[in-house]
Amino acid sequence: MYMAPITRAKAPPSAIVRRTVGAIAVPVAGVVMVPFLAGYALYAGTVLALRGLRAAPRAVGEIVDYAGEVLVGR
Repeated sequence: MYMAPITRAKAPPSAIVRRTVGAIAVPVAGVVMVPFLAGYALYAGTVLALRGLRAAPRAVGEIVDYAGEVLVGR
């Protein structure tokens, strides 16, 4: 089993440093994620639209059939 050399423990960074780094990292992450999420939303919308187009004739037929049942009765 490999064991790393023993080193002196470092003190954890202060709260001010952590908050400053976090305040910089969060907007950067947002700038990176927004285009990705927009692309993913575009992809999902396209796939749902194509699935809807495929099912549209049957859906329209069911709508017309239901409207006839409501107006005329069973």
